[in-house]
Amino acid sequence: MRSSLQLGVLLCCLLCAANLQAQENRNSMRLCGRALVRALVFTCGGSRWRRHLGEEEKEKGFLPDEPDFVKSGELPGMDYHRRDQDQALITTCCQKGCRRNELSMLC
Repeated sequence: MRSSLQLGVLLCCLLCAANLQAQENRNSMRLCGRALVRALVFTCGGSRWRRHLGEEEKEKGFLPDEPDFVKSGELPGMDYHRRDQDQALITTCCQKGCRRNELSMLC
């Protein structure tokens, strides 16, 4: 009797895990190349350069004289760890699929 109860609990756990995996697969999409770029533009809302300008600067068409990396002392492209993480996520999106919230991490 006890072993059948344990077996029933184990079966319920396995069914729940399978159900969660199925839901996750339904919400994820495999995106590669042009489809990935389109999904990123849709998710992120456009150019990443426009988002860094303030509203007033956008209206005037003003671009700052010094880029932020000059002020902070960092060179562009120095965040290799972030680049590697982004590349891993892009590869995963293409091979296994990813969800919108995972795509938003690339914005």
